[in-house]
Amino acid sequence: GPSLGVGESNLKLFGVGVRRKGPIKVYSVGMYSSTEEEEGAEGAEPVPTTDKDAVLSAIQSKAKAGPTSFVLKMNFKVGAEKIASSLAESVAPRHNDAGEVENLKKKIFDGVSAKGAATKGTEFQFDCNEEGISVSVDGKSQGNIPSAGLGKAFCDVYLDKDAVSPALKDSCVDNFCNE
Repeated sequence: GPSLGVGESNLKLFGVGVRRKGPIKVYSVGMYSSTEEEEGAEGAEPVPTTDKDAVLSAIQSKAKAGPTSFVLKMNFKVGAEKIASSLAESVAPRHNDAGEVENLKKKIFDGVSAKGAATKGTEFQFDCNEEGISVSVDGKSQGNIPSAGLGKAFCDVYLDKDAVSPALKDSCVDNFCNE
């Protein structure tokens, strides 16, 4: 399947989905994560693939352990302020450090304002791990925000029970069960 090279890791596509606002598909999103087993996971029970909730929580804890990347591709033109606010507002309730969320918003905003707006086809990449989150817009790095929790919160935006793209969660679960 498709993979993504991030630093020294080669991440595998776990699932894809779309973010909708009413009838509008605002962006598509792909989640890439490491398929390497964590240390000490050898004795772990395999997840019963009939239990969707168990599968999802396994995917969620794997994503949060990182490295995990989310690649967002705009399908609809959105202004810099609006896309930066919208992404930051999804992270805010899931993360307790408002300054880090503001920093994330600023990086997204700066990356987009450099080109005017998040036009159709604009690609965002958010590389999340336990050290923080790195942001790039159309392949140009906007820098890293060091944080133990911000990357995890970003994963939750797409994987927790109130996730913004249910299609992405379903796709991850289906792929996981069909391995």
